[in-house]
Amino acid sequence: MIRILKPMVTFLMFVIVLFAMTTILSITTQYPTWICATFSAVCAIWIGWSTWRLVSGEKIGVGSAVISGALMLGSLSFIVGLLGPIAITKDTSQGPFIGLLIAAPVGVIMGAIGGYLYAARQNAAGD
Repeated sequence: MIRILKPMVTFLMFVIVLFAMTTILSITTQYPTWICATFSAVCAIWIGWSTWRLVSGEKIGVGSAVISGALMLGSLSFIVGLLGPIAITKDTSQGPFIGLLIAAPVGVIMGAIGGYLYAARQNAAGD
């Protein structure tokens, strides 16, 4: 079961972070497209690698867990906050604002805290 789930979860997190980072950077910055795409790809590759390690049960460092948790949960929250209001009410214009200004920052903070707690628990169990 894990052999099937590991690549699926890794690919899903890769795509979610790639979409979220590209969308956030294109909305909030005036950087050239290639810079936004490169930064988004680097973040998505990092998350794919971290997800692979997490699903495998490998030990992960505290810094890596905090960054990975923040990117994962922040991206998921952004997508839900962006697409949720649009799916519920078709003529809403607040969808991007809810995702960008409320859901994503809360997701990043909660993900960072969750990543820290995960790594701390993992390190305590390993001692």
